[in-house]
Amino acid sequence: MNTRFVPTILSLAIFVSFGANADYASLDSYQGKPASTHTLNANAELAKQLPWQDTTAFERTQKGLIAEFGSHEAGELKNRFQYMSGMSLDELPSSVNPSLWRQGILNYAAGGLYKVTDGVYQIRGADLSNMTIYRTDNGYVIHDPLLSKEAAEASWEFAKMHLPAINGGHQITGMIYSHMHADHFGGSRAIFESDDFATGAPIYAPKDFIKELADENVIAGTAMSRRANYQYGTTLDNNTKGIVDNALGLGTSRGQVTLVAPTYEIQEREKLISIDGLDFLAINMPGAEAPAEIVLYVPEYRSLNTAELTYDGMHNIYTFRGAKVRDSLIWTKYLTELKLRFVDSGLVDNIHAAHSAPVWNDPTTDANEIAEYMTLQRDNYGFIHNQSMRLANHGVSINDVGREIEKIVPQSQLDTWHTNGYHGSYSHNARAVVNLYLGYHDLNPVNTNPLQTKDKSCVYVEAAGANTLYKAGMAHFEKGEYQHASQLFNDLVQCDPNNIEYRFALADSFEQQGYQSETMAWRNSYLQGAVELRTGEIQPSIKLASPDVIANTPTGMFLDFVAVKLNAEKAEQAGLNFNFGVVHPDLDEKYYGEVSNSNLANIEVTELPTTDVTLSITKADLTQIVLGNTTLDALIKSGDAKVEGNAELLQQLAGTLDEFDGMFEILPMPTK
Repeated sequence: MNTRFVPTILSLAIFVSFGANADYASLDSYQGKPASTHTLNANAELAKQLPWQDTTAFERTQKGLIAEFGSHEAGELKNRFQYMSGMSLDELPSSVNPSLWRQGILNYAAGGLYKVTDGVYQIRGADLSNMTIYRTDNGYVIHDPLLSKEAAEASWEFAKMHLPAINGGHQITGMIYSHMHADHFGGSRAIFESDDFATGAPIYAPKDFIKELADENVIAGTAMSRRANYQYGTTLDNNTKGIVDNALGLGTSRGQVTLVAPTYEIQEREKLISIDGLDFLAINMPGAEAPAEIVLYVPEYRSLNTAELTYDGMHNIYTFRGAKVRDSLIWTKYLTELKLRFVDSGLVDNIHAAHSAPVWNDPTTDANEIAEYMTLQRDNYGFIHNQSMRLANHGVSINDVGREIEKIVPQSQLDTWHTNGYHGSYSHNARAVVNLYLGYHDLNPVNTNPLQTKDKSCVYVEAAGANTLYKAGMAHFEKGEYQHASQLFNDLVQCDPNNIEYRFALADSFEQQGYQSETMAWRNSYLQGAVELRTGEIQPSIKLASPDVIANTPTGMFLDFVAVKLNAEKAEQAGLNFNFGVVHPDLDEKYYGEVSNSNLANIEVTELPTTDVTLSITKADLTQIVLGNTTLDALIKSGDAKVEGNAELLQQLAGTLDEFDGMFEILPMPTK
C-alpha cells in the first residue's frame, strides 16, 4: 500500500457531503451532519504533520499471510466495514481525524490466518482481539479465544482449513487466557465444546482471574454497561460519520460471550508450564493493562507473547466505560523487564500480542527492531506517568494536566504511529495518573462540596441570562471553538433539557469535536452524545455480564452486589436488623452476613454462627435465580433449596432492593 501522501484541503473537501438533510425523529433515519470548514481545516493541518512515510505497520500486518477470510463467516466483522474496501490513505474523509482513519485502514487490512513463525499462527481481523495458535506435539494450543462463541467457532474452523493436520486431525491440546477482559475468553465455549478439544486438556489463566473478572463486571456492571454505550458508540453506524475503528481492532464480533472456567490459575509470579510437549514460561504481570494478566515466553519458537502490554497505539490508563485506574509506572517496569530478559538478550525473534500485528527482527540487519518498538511503547507510558506527576508537583491540577501534557509530547513520540492515542490519549491518561496518586479533588475549596450538576449550570444561566449564553456559544461555534461552545450549550441544556435549539446546538458542537478526535473513545462519546441529544432516545446497554460469567462469580461477590442494590431509605423504613447465612452444600462454602443501619455486610466463614435465617442452596441453583430462570420460592417448594429460621426476613430484604435497568441519563433527556 502506498501511504506516502500529504493530503490537501482540496482532497479532504471532496469527501464532504452537503446533501444530507438530517432527520432526527428516530435512530432508523438518523444521519450525522457534514464536517464544518473549521473541522476540515483542522484535520488537514494535522495530516500535514503525520509520518505518512512510515508504512512498516502495514508491512507487518501483511507479513505471513496464509489465507484471507474472503467469503468465510470468520470475516463477518470485516464485512460490516465494507465501505472501507474502496477507500485508502489517499482519500481522507473530512469527518474523521486523519490519524484515526489511518488506524482504521490498518485494522481493516487484517483479515485472515497468519504465520508468525514456524509453529505460531494468528487469526487477525475476526474480532477485536487476536486468536493465537501454538503447535504442540499432537495438536494446537489456543491462546485468547476471542470475544464471542460465534467468532471463535468460525475462526477455528477457518484455521483448520489451512493449518497442517497432526496425526490426521487438529486436536486442541490446551487453552490459555492472557487476562480477564471478555475479548480474551468470550469464545472459550466454542473451543471447549468443539470435537477437537482433547479430553482433560488444561485451561490456564493468570492468578486471580475469576476474582478480578467478577470484580470488574458485577459491582459496577450496570453503570459500566451504560457508559460502554458511549465508549463504543453502540447506536452509531459504521461509516465516516460514525464508527471507523475500535483502536485495538476494527470492531467487536457479534454473538454470545461465554466462559469456560480455567482449570489452573497460575499462582506463582512465573511458572514453566508444559502443554503436550510445548513449554511456556508464564509470567504474572498484574495491575498494568489488567488486574490479572500473564505474558508468555515460548522458547522453542523464540517468541514472546506480550498479551496486552503492547499494541500499535497508546493504551488506556483510564477507560471511559469505567474501571480501576491502571498503574502506568508498573507498566513501564514490566516492559523494561521483558525487554532486558528476552529482547536485548537475543532470546526472541518476534513479539506478538493480543492485538495488532507482530514485530519481528530483520535477520539480514543488526538492528533490533523489537527493542526499538518496546522502548518507544515503554517510554510512552513512562512519559505520561512521570510528566503528569512532575506537573502535579508544580501544582497543575487534575483538570488542567491533560491539556498541559499535550503541549510537551516529545517529537519522537509524535513521529511514531504506534504511540498515538487511539485507545488511550495523553489527556485523559494524564488525568488518570494524577487521580491514582492524588484523587479527584483539586483542593480548590469551591469543589469541596460542589453543587449538583444541574444546580451549578442554572447558577450560570440565571446569572448571565440564557440568551446571552446561547449567543456566546454560537459565536464560539462559528469560530470553530467547539469545546468553548459545548461548555456554554451544556449549561443551557442541563438547566433546560426541553429546549430543542439548545440540544441541537450542543449536539452540533459535540459532533465536530468527534470528527476531529484521534482517540476512538473520544470520537464515539462525542457522536453518541450528539445522537442522544438529537433523538431523545436511550438504547439498551451492552450486557457485560453473560450467564457464564455470572455462573463463575463467587457468592461473596453476589452478596456484595446485593449490598449495592440495598436501598438505604427503604431498609430504614422497614427496620431491617438481622443476620443471615448462605450455605452451598455442593461446594462446602458458607457465608455469613448482617443487615443493620441500612447496610449489608458479609464474609465467607468456615463455620456459621447462630443466625436469624439461613439459606441452603447449590451454587448452580443460585445462579439460576440470578439469571431469572427460576425463583427462590419455586426451589423451596421443589425441595432444591431450604430455609431455616425466619424466612420472612429474606422477603423483607428483597423488598428493599433496587433494580438497575442501565437506561439512566448521561446527558439530560427531554422531560416532555
